[in-house]
Amino acid sequence: MEKLAARDKTLFTREDQINFAWRNFEDQQAIIRAADLKAGYLVTFLLFFGASTIPLGKEVLPALQWATRLEDWASALYLLSYGGFVLAFVWSLYLISHVLTPRVARHSHKQHTGTDLLYYEHVLHHQNNDKYFEGVSQATSMRILRNITDQVFELSFICKAKMDALRSFSQSFKWTLAAWVISTGVGFWIKSWK
Repeated sequence: MEKLAARDKTLFTREDQINFAWRNFEDQQAIIRAADLKAGYLVTFLLFFGASTIPLGKEVLPALQWATRLEDWASALYLLSYGGFVLAFVWSLYLISHVLTPRVARHSHKQHTGTDLLYYEHVLHHQNNDKYFEGVSQATSMRILRNITDQVFELSFICKAKMDALRSFSQSFKWTLAAWVISTGVGFWIKSWK
C-alpha cells in the first residue's frame, strides 16, 4: 500500500474533487433518509404493540388471581412483563425520537452572503433568488468545493447521531418485543380463567 501511495502523487483536478465530495454528500443524504424511513417503520410496530397491550391490560389486571401457586406465578409474571413492557415502550419512544429529530448546522463559521451557497439557511440569507443566482454564478470552483465539504462534514454529525440512536433503539425494541410477547401470552391465558 505504501508503494502504491508513493507512486501515485497525482492530484485530483478540482472537478474530480467536487465530484468526490458531491458523491459523499449524496451517500450521506441517502443514509439519513434510510435511517428516517427505518425509524418510521419501527414506530409503526411500536405503536401496534402499545395499542394491543393497553386494552388487554384493562381486561387482565382486574382478572388477576392470587388463590393458588399457579395463579400467583401467572399474575406476578403478567405484572412484571406488563411493567417491563411499559418501561421498554417509553424508553423506545424516547430513543426513536432522537432518530427523527430535525437537526440544523453545527458549524459556527459566520455565513457570508454570496459565498455560502448550499445549506438552506445560508441560501435564504440572500435577499432574493437573483442575488442567490449571482452568488452561484460568481462562485469559484474552490468556493463550490468548500460549500460541499462543509455540508458533508455537517451530514456526518447527523448520520452519526441517527445511527447511534438507531443502535440504542434496536436494543430497547428487542426488550419491548420480548415483554410484549410474554405479557400478551400470559394475559390471554389469564383471561381464559374466567
